Amino acid sequence: MRVRNSILIVVGTVALIGSPVFALDPTPNPQPPTPGVVSALTAEELADKVQVTYQGFSDLRSAFFQRATNRLSGMTQEASGRLFLKWPGRMRWEYEKPESRLFLIDGKTLWSYSPSERQAIAQDVSGVLTTSPIGILFGMSSLRRDFQVRPIVHAGTKESPESLLELTPKRKGLAFKRVILGVDRGSFLIQRLTVFDLYDNTTTVELSRQQVNTNLKDDLFRFSPPPGTEVITPLKPTVP
Repeated sequence: MRVRNSILIVVGTVALIGSPVFALDPTPNPQPPTPGVVSALTAEELADKVQVTYQGFSDLRSAFFQRATNRLSGMTQEASGRLFLKWPGRMRWEYEKPESRLFLIDGKTLWSYSPSERQAIAQDVSGVLTTSPIGILFGMSSLRRDFQVRPIVHAGTKESPESLLELTPKRKGLAFKRVILGVDRGSFLIQRLTVFDLYDNTTTVELSRQQVNTNLKDDLFRFSPPPGTEVITPLKPTVP
């Protein structure tokens, strides 16, 4: 259950910047940053740059590497795979290592499928998506409206190709208390994000080989349980 909630939080944060409005060139801006301009950006200006960038996307695909760390035990779990997002509100999160597992949102239903367990969990998230934090993130959220934004600047960030932006939700009662985004200074794509839950456990996701506006097919975001799969339908979640 913790893994599933972490995925929802993380993916929601990745996709938080809006719905498709414009069509952009499929290749993110390859131009290197202009240090003098980028370094002058405030946290609010950087948040706006990120939001405008994602509002121009209709879909996104990426490889990911994930590391979850338990604060008390210090134990870590690592995983990797592929991520596909299509606005508004569709997601395909494929784990390849350490084992195959799928999390898919088709716009209405969240599917959690384990081939090894031959089990699929289907939850109706249609209403939740419009009222819960993840629904805000999938829809037309505003970084500056919904989060306190703060830059993280230290000696290690001065020569880094990333800017670090801390987001603290203004709304109470969420499943996480802050997120740190690593934002590419040239393209304003999110390269890395770290989510801190209420107990200071962390989940970090690093995104690589990102491509946007590649016309992902709708079929990619549909799921039918294979024959012989046990399907569980719990009550509609109230969180995250």
